[in-house]
Amino acid sequence: MPDTATLEKETSASKQINELVANAQLAFDQYQNFSQEQVDTICQAMVNAAAAHSKDLAELAYKETGRGNTEDKAIKNIFASQYIWKQVKDDKTVGIIGVDEAKKVDKVAEPLGIIAGVTPVTNPTSTVIFKILLALKTRNAIIFSLHPQAMQCGVATARLMAEAAVAAGAPKNLVQWISDPSIEASNALLNHPGIAIVLATGGPGLVKAAYSTGKPALGVGPGNAPVYIEKTANIKSAVTDIMLSKTFDNGMICASENSVVIDRDILRDVKEEFEKQGAYFVPDNEVEKLSEAVIDPNRHTVRGPVAGQTAEKIAELAGIKVPAGTKLLIGKLDGIGVNFPLSGEKLSPVLSMYVASSQEAAFSICLGLLNYGGLGHTAVLHTQDNNVVDKFGAQMPACRILINQPGSLGGIGGLFNGLTPSLTLGTGTYGKNSISHNLSTYDLLNIKYVARPTRHPVEFINELRSVIRAK
Repeated sequence: MPDTATLEKETSASKQINELVANAQLAFDQYQNFSQEQVDTICQAMVNAAAAHSKDLAELAYKETGRGNTEDKAIKNIFASQYIWKQVKDDKTVGIIGVDEAKKVDKVAEPLGIIAGVTPVTNPTSTVIFKILLALKTRNAIIFSLHPQAMQCGVATARLMAEAAVAAGAPKNLVQWISDPSIEASNALLNHPGIAIVLATGGPGLVKAAYSTGKPALGVGPGNAPVYIEKTANIKSAVTDIMLSKTFDNGMICASENSVVIDRDILRDVKEEFEKQGAYFVPDNEVEKLSEAVIDPNRHTVRGPVAGQTAEKIAELAGIKVPAGTKLLIGKLDGIGVNFPLSGEKLSPVLSMYVASSQEAAFSICLGLLNYGGLGHTAVLHTQDNNVVDKFGAQMPACRILINQPGSLGGIGGLFNGLTPSLTLGTGTYGKNSISHNLSTYDLLNIKYVARPTRHPVEFINELRSVIRAK
């Protein structure tokens, strides 16, 4: 039986969550009377507030978490507000949103209810902005379980958005958060009967917990994206893209490349270009030291204190001397899996490197890396051969196949490709997710279909009966 202290914690957590859900339900009920114009006015106000304070929130996030850098976090905040709003602002989310005259079917949008939002330490402010914006655009309410290592910046972001929404006419308590965080409170939120859906972004354990609640959940798993530099690639452009991706906020976007696979024919030129741009190739006899510093041997994931650190800081932790100004660490591996820990997701400016003797071998390595913790997420290819693009796209079990672009900034979409801008990237059934696309407004709506008859029912059935009798 649970001891007294545990029971007290559970009781306190349950009381806190019950109050939050009750307040959210009242706000949600009021919000159902709002028109599309009112909803969009509220969202625009939140976007304006988030964009105006993007740098302030970024500074808070960096100061509290010690990960990444302020400038890139500010960019992510702007992306989560202005860029995503540009994508969804014209989406119809209230009432009749579509009419098919030929099929005589109307589509009517309804909200899901109260969302439980779970956020990561890696993107603590931008994820909050993104989830609130989508939740209120679709007339839902949202309650956050914020990462304990990013509580202050998460609360500041949620409060900013909530106050902007209320000032624009929204009911109070559409946006709330657990103010006294604990495992018990998080579990109580995710499993509360008043919660309609769980929207979880975080590590594998967290996502699994979201899917174990017995209710709908949209949770995204880890990424272990391979990048293949094929022999026809523009080497300078390929390396530039990878360097940008791996150094942007110190590699914490889950779509960032984790391993580079290089055709042997161009290996020397690729290495030279990486070194020109600030990468350091860790000597073979020190790769194990790097691996021990970066990967937790028990969980087989990146160590918490390493994610989002600079290459120089990670080298220091590993006891490896690198030139001043080193931006990226690269270690050569000959295998994949638990016996080669560095082959997994690293969420930092660290790459494992593989050399392929053929295109077939390169594809095989990429498949192995995706199978080792990256199924369904992202795979990147640099090539000038469209036949290779077609083959890669057909064979990789990844929902984002990115060609000649940075993995991290390409995966979140909208900046320089046609993917839907999002900070929740589905991995499909490959990665045990319920969606295989970048999450957007449509995923947070119930769609009702109002169908009128396209032919006379009795006459149609009688015609079928006549046909059958004639046989």
